Amino acid sequence: MRALIVLGGDLPSPPLLKRCTSCAELTIAADRGLEAFEAAGVLPDLLLGDMDSVSAGTLARREGSTEMERLPCEKDDTDGGHAMEVALSRGATEITILGALGGRMDHALANLMLFNRAHEGGAFAQILDERVRIVRIDGEITLRGAKGDTISLIPIGEAHGVTLEGCYYHSQEALSFDFVHPLGVSNVVTADEARITVQAGDLLLFHHYGGI
Repeated sequence: MRALIVLGGDLPSPPLLKRCTSCAELTIAADRGLEAFEAAGVLPDLLLGDMDSVSAGTLARREGSTEMERLPCEKDDTDGGHAMEVALSRGATEITILGALGGRMDHALANLMLFNRAHEGGAFAQILDERVRIVRIDGEITLRGAKGDTISLIPIGEAHGVTLEGCYYHSQEALSFDFVHPLGVSNVVTADEARITVQAGDLLLFHHYGGI
């Protein structure tokens, strides 16, 4: 099952949200993410969060018209983390996350950690906005029609046996999260089809493009 989660970072445009909603069997608004649904004229299947960032007007207009789970302000999880757990518990195997970037940097970094929660739950996840797609590479990924696009590979911890085909910079046997020498940043796809593999470890792919 495909699920869509909309968080409260930089909210997605109505066209992007509508496009993602049309492909999802379950749609979840986490707190301020409800404002993106309202702007697109779409109702989510579920609204959840502590409601500390959604505007009072938006909440009042939508309260009672969709399933709602109000969370406590003091909790050992984020609204995004809880949304991920709900999606997994309802059987999601493919999860798209919008509104995960922008806003507070600590929130954006925490949202990137959702990839590991999805992986542990047996689901594929991606973060999208109008200019970038972020995925966790599980073994191998192939990019088609991306010639000229910029990609970056960022490990969470360490990644080993990293190989690249169809890119300007080629194989890296190992990548580590290094604040001094951040290898893997700003590579370019040079072929109609590019392949990236990793033998072990957690590796995030940032695929930057002109639009979606």
